[in-house]
Amino acid sequence: MRKIRITLLLFSVIFLLSSCEKEIEFDKQYDSGIAIYALAIPGKPFAVRISHSFTVNDNPAVVFSHYGEYYDEIDSLYHSQIVIKGASAEILVNGVDRYILHYRDENPYPYICDYIPNAGDVIALTVKAQGFDDVSATATIERPQPVEIVNTQVIYKDNGDDGSIMMDNPLDHFGVDSVMLITLRIDDPVEQHNYYRLKVRGIAEREEMIFPPYKTKFWSISDVFTSDDIIFVDNQLTKPFSDWEAGFSNVFDDHLFNGENYTFTVETRKRYGNNAHVELELQSLSQDMYYFLKSYLLFRISTDDVYMTPVGLHSNIANGWGIFGTLSYDSHVIYY
Repeated sequence: MRKIRITLLLFSVIFLLSSCEKEIEFDKQYDSGIAIYALAIPGKPFAVRISHSFTVNDNPAVVFSHYGEYYDEIDSLYHSQIVIKGASAEILVNGVDRYILHYRDENPYPYICDYIPNAGDVIALTVKAQGFDDVSATATIERPQPVEIVNTQVIYKDNGDDGSIMMDNPLDHFGVDSVMLITLRIDDPVEQHNYYRLKVRGIAEREEMIFPPYKTKFWSISDVFTSDDIIFVDNQLTKPFSDWEAGFSNVFDDHLFNGENYTFTVETRKRYGNNAHVELELQSLSQDMYYFLKSYLLFRISTDDVYMTPVGLHSNIANGWGIFGTLSYDSHVIYY
């Protein structure tokens, strides 16, 4: 009798799980809002991009009649349907100085003013546009932390690239059989949590014959670098992206060396061409900019993976979307 009751119970559960089906209507509507993208950098004119945000269902689409029209069509779509041209935007700097931003009808269609950011400035941004909720954001420009170049060394490291694009070397086009090892030191401030991004850009000049005797000059550029140091480890980045290795991020914070001097080494491959050099830049980020970049690095490896959990981009825009970040930097040029 006990076996019969258990069998009937299991049958009932299986029946309920397999035969119940219900359609759930999702009626809630989300209106288009304001998206803000702004980055304040000391010494550079302040500008803000203001645009519509869209849900998946109402996102405007563009159909290309010819591949050659791709960029023109994208630009036309942004100008006609995405950018908000009639917004009222202003900033208040350090609670004292007020600046009105004006729309500029030129690519990339930013709102601009005559304010030049300085390290330490606190900037409050407010944007209003008819038919949208008012949006706002506040950001503080971090003071640049210096990076010291302790040592540089150029060594041989096989690359297998003769300076042309080769199918058997898809990861590092226009790289040669030399790499530069750069040892750096950061003097991290005490009693302050700091956020960084390290830029290591290899550059060389090249000339290419088009129609004899005419030549064109261009540059071989790569921002990709590597390091075995733990500060660049990000276990969330489970897949490589472009030429960047899986698990590697050039965006990091100081939780491993807060308030201390920290020394580490990076490696960058020499570019094929003349006047080869490295532009090295330690960027000091605002906290929101740090979290936005971290979320973006994760987002860009998830867009083509249907099995990954959707990734939301970090935003500090009240009642809207996007990012208002700040960045200051200490930069150096190193020649081979």
